[in-house]
Amino acid sequence: MLEIKNLTKTIGKNKIIKNINIKIKKGECVGILGSNGAGKTTLMELIVGQIKPTSGEILIDGEKNTYKKVGIQFQEGSWPMGVNSKILIKFFKSNWFKETDEITKELIKIFEIEEILKKDLNNLSGGQKQRINTFLAVINNPEYIFLDEMVTGLDLKMQLKLLAFFKKLKSEGKTIIVISHIPEEVEELCDRVIILKKGEIYIDKTTSEIIKTNGSVRKLLIDYYDSEDKEYAKKIQR
Repeated sequence: MLEIKNLTKTIGKNKIIKNINIKIKKGECVGILGSNGAGKTTLMELIVGQIKPTSGEILIDGEKNTYKKVGIQFQEGSWPMGVNSKILIKFFKSNWFKETDEITKELIKIFEIEEILKKDLNNLSGGQKQRINTFLAVINNPEYIFLDEMVTGLDLKMQLKLLAFFKKLKSEGKTIIVISHIPEEVEELCDRVIILKKGEIYIDKTTSEIIKTNGSVRKLLIDYYDSEDKEYAKKIQR
């Protein structure tokens, strides 16, 4: 289980994350949605230990700092010139990586990166970088997988292929947390949806509840953003 207790992150005078409490069961897939600046990526960075909270704690299976159980795909990655995917694979897999590693070879096929393994990562297209970033998130078979805008920049064929891949991982008991602006991705993959608003939890419902009440995750977001626009209009008219 992933437990987030009274989590707050302050940067300067700004509270980016405000006293958040979340429990995510093992094997659950949760989508985190919200407007730009709502705190989605900051929340993920706090959970995976990339940045430290101002207060509160994060427990993975009842323990702190168990990041060896975690795989992370961030939206962007930067590397020194000359670094290619093959070098990264050897680094991530450590000393026990071998050319004959069947699991890694199968993942390379799934993510369709055979032809770019030796190319400088800085010369890859956005979609190719996205596939590499997502591939690296699962290369060590983590129990908890964090995906930040996973399908962004991918063609429809690869989007569908990776959604099917992560649905399979979910069926095998992996816990998956997805940040996305694409409601269909969330509806297809996630059991539960959390919407952040200004660093706080605004909505936390199961996907089935949302479909029953709103018709779809997309319709929920349309209603949510419409209410945000009306709220903003009232504010500037005062």
